[in-house]
Amino acid sequence: MKQQYNYNFHTHTFRCGHASWENEEEYINKYIENGFNIVGFSDHMPFPIEEFPQENVRMYIKNVDEYIIKLKKLRKKYNNIKILIGFECEYDRLYNKHLLELKEKCDYLILGQHFIRNINPNGNINYPLLYAEKVCEALDTGLFDYLAHPDLYLKYRETIKKEDYSIYIENCEKAALMICKKSKKLNIPLEINLTYRNNIKILNDNMYPYPHPIFFNISKSIENNYVVGIDAHKKNSISKINNSLYEIKRDLNLQNNILKYYNPQYNRSNILEKKLNILKKNVKSYTYEYLKVLTKDLKYNIEFNSFIAIIKKEKEKTTHIYNKNINNLINEINILKKTIIDISIKNKKINRKKIYIKYNKKSYEYKIKILNDINKNIIKLKNDKRWLKKLLEFYSKDR
Repeated sequence: MKQQYNYNFHTHTFRCGHASWENEEEYINKYIENGFNIVGFSDHMPFPIEEFPQENVRMYIKNVDEYIIKLKKLRKKYNNIKILIGFECEYDRLYNKHLLELKEKCDYLILGQHFIRNINPNGNINYPLLYAEKVCEALDTGLFDYLAHPDLYLKYRETIKKEDYSIYIENCEKAALMICKKSKKLNIPLEINLTYRNNIKILNDNMYPYPHPIFFNISKSIENNYVVGIDAHKKNSISKINNSLYEIKRDLNLQNNILKYYNPQYNRSNILEKKLNILKKNVKSYTYEYLKVLTKDLKYNIEFNSFIAIIKKEKEKTTHIYNKNINNLINEINILKKTIIDISIKNKKINRKKIYIKYNKKSYEYKIKILNDINKNIIKLKNDKRWLKKLLEFYSKDR
């Protein structure tokens, strides 16, 4: 069957730890077989070195260059299909510099906001609003070319108490309005995500986690533009696009504004470029943004000792997380060794976990070094009433 939409820019690879072990060439051949003209790989972004890597969620930062080199070679080999290179990213102010560096290395970035730092979405009636605020903040940076699964926050609806559900739904509608208005203003397309249609996951309300009518009914009234995203974690998802999309369009009554042709390299609005240039001029280091987070509840002229205590607590917390990560990885390796699966897959999984043990150690040492450096510099300012202002000024320079 001929494809209705011959593009897809949401494709993952084995590097993220939860996609199949099929290689990129297998995906490309499947795309060609199904009549695609232009495709993009957008594996889950690595965290910056200052953050602990996540073995089952994203590639490690050391994978970036290999990932890009591999796809550039395949781009030269397959001249009958256009291949773009990107990342699917979560946004956090701490990652601004890191995200800019990733963007300069690739063709496009997708915003896929899977979490908000220190916020638990389960049972949280305010999570949709917090999610929408973070998404709107992210879109305003100019970093991202389109918004993946914009209604992802709705997948947590099963965790909401019955007595809180009506308020939760109101917040879901408010969140949708915020996101859709911001996307419309910036001319950023919203993704019709096919993940759950391809994998047939139904929640207790007999509906898919997303795309969801609550979001898309509001989006239709705003007249947003849409792109189709397979969100492929295995090559067989590619062949299901027609059936999955037909069902979504029928169930959500989506007939208009689905972009038939799309290329994230050329479909960016001028306003996004202006915002990106502003970000480039004002971007601060990870340490500066981290310091802002640590001191957000402190006053400038007092609470010096409180901040010393915060640094100590943060070091203890970092050490605890590191030890927990290492113990979990060791336990997972031991379980894998006893598991009866294909030996080549088993060895790949075990080797990946062993590598992540080393990467966790490196990130741990880096984070502790940052905290020790902050502690050393704050001690020098002990008798200065403007200690916090001077400390922030010191770290505002990209060191």
